[in-house]
Amino acid sequence: MRGTTAGEAASPCAEAYEIRLPMGERSRLDEEMATSVPDEPRLLEAFSIIDHTPEMDETIAKLRDLLVVDHLVYHSSKMGASPSADPYIRLTYPASWIKRYLQMGYVDIDPVIREGFLRTLSVRLERAENPDRSRAAFLADALAHGVGPHGLSVPVQSKHGHRALFSVSFSRSEDEWMEFVRTTQPTLIQIANRLHRRVISEVFGEDRPHLTTRELECLRWIALGKTRATLQLF
Repeated sequence: MRGTTAGEAASPCAEAYEIRLPMGERSRLDEEMATSVPDEPRLLEAFSIIDHTPEMDETIAKLRDLLVVDHLVYHSSKMGASPSADPYIRLTYPASWIKRYLQMGYVDIDPVIREGFLRTLSVRLERAENPDRSRAAFLADALAHGVGPHGLSVPVQSKHGHRALFSVSFSRSEDEWMEFVRTTQPTLIQIANRLHRRVISEVFGEDRPHLTTRELECLRWIALGKTRATLQLF
């Protein structure tokens, strides 16, 4: 895919990519990924980074380097499937692309954001035969800013509905990309879930019990010495 420069308009015929959902009839690659297991040494190192690196920005950068990808993004939402509601985002994209993304309002076009927060299975970008005009322009612009052309996103969700996407961007050859997906996707899923647990604990406080007013009142009376039989009379 040939990208435009920052000042050019993307051609309507520009080669583009579409979200591919690994469901239904699986390809040989999908079958291999389904039966593969995480890379344990790399997984243990990733867990150590997540658990022992205080700053989240540094955590994301270290995970990017460990996975040997171009960019890594963690994007979570406190409000269910809405990626723009109480977002928490940490990424390694260049500043020029972040500025461009915001200026152009690409959050409404980005296929990963539009699709990923609605899915439960990993999704990746594949070549599209009939690209949508706006999506083609967006992806060409991203490539011009050093993002893509390959990408994989792992959706994760906590028990209370906090959703997130853990995404990687990859610029090497098609063959290298397919090998990366085949060997690394199980590891990415484990890393995504571990990172998400840290974020919802530190940022959203989900690890704390969510008790009703009545439950809190009962605990207070129990602490004061009341029995369960007595509480039933309240």
